[in-house]
Amino acid sequence: MPNRSPGPVHRDPQKGGRIIVPAGRRSGSRNKSVSVVRAVVRSAAARFFTVVWFAAVLVLALGGHDIPVLGIVVGLVLLFLSLLVTAATEPADALSVATGPARRRVWVQLALVAVFIALTGWNNLAFHNVTAEDAAIPLWTPMTRWLQRVGEEWFGEGLGNFVVNPTTYVLLPLLVLALAAARPSTLGFGKGHRVGRALLICCAIPLAWFAYTLIGGHQTIVRLSGRFASNFMQNGFLEEFLFRGLLQTRLRLIAGPGWALVGQALVFGVWHLGSGYASTDHAGLLPAIAITIVQQSLLGLALGILFERTRNLLVPSVVHIALNSMG
Repeated sequence: MPNRSPGPVHRDPQKGGRIIVPAGRRSGSRNKSVSVVRAVVRSAAARFFTVVWFAAVLVLALGGHDIPVLGIVVGLVLLFLSLLVTAATEPADALSVATGPARRRVWVQLALVAVFIALTGWNNLAFHNVTAEDAAIPLWTPMTRWLQRVGEEWFGEGLGNFVVNPTTYVLLPLLVLALAAARPSTLGFGKGHRVGRALLICCAIPLAWFAYTLIGGHQTIVRLSGRFASNFMQNGFLEEFLFRGLLQTRLRLIAGPGWALVGQALVFGVWHLGSGYASTDHAGLLPAIAITIVQQSLLGLALGILFERTRNLLVPSVVHIALNSMG
């Protein structure tokens, strides 16, 4: 029999030895999906997310708050589509958890990412009138207010976020992470994997919806194009870079892919705390956190899976923009 390649070789982060990952045979889509489901069931990270998610639902139910059924359905559908994507893609090569000086460098990068997530989360709270009107963070608040004015001068009244968000979600974090020795190719800008297949799987429903609304006269192509542009400039790709490109990739180097997926999803949900307050009529911190976990964390988990399987930001960004544009 001909010799088979042993597959990629990786370092064991604990023993410093080598791990040989067998190439193996590619299994069919059905078998691959079943294997993924079994792996998820056995995953401690997945079980942890499930417990937290159901606890959040319980908080809303016991507090007499409306449970966002539509948001849950959308999240579950996207999770199902992400499962289909796993059947149409191959997992990324095993990546050792960073050790030694590399691990310390990743921790520094993660701390910097956490700072930007906290600062932009503060902006989210201010946008939804959760913070006091005169509350401010030195340097950060004056800078964002100046960017807001610049945005309104360039794009029109009420469109200041067209400058604020790209600057604070992408440009500044990217610059700071580059100075902290993070390579752009490791932040979601690397070569994609089966991107076309993933887009076809995930965008079939949104495309059908957009076609229905256009043909039925419910909206015009100009209005729809405006929605796409607004979501691209204010969230979409910008949030995907912040949470999948920065947070998920740094967590993956420290804790592995499973806990990275769950961690970024929960942080992504709580980061929307401002909208959580708005959705619960400012009833308090606990219900606001609960509703963000029930809705946004579920979406964040699915988007994180798409990022993990396609290996760059294109698919989750397009899906994110499409979902927001359907609303």
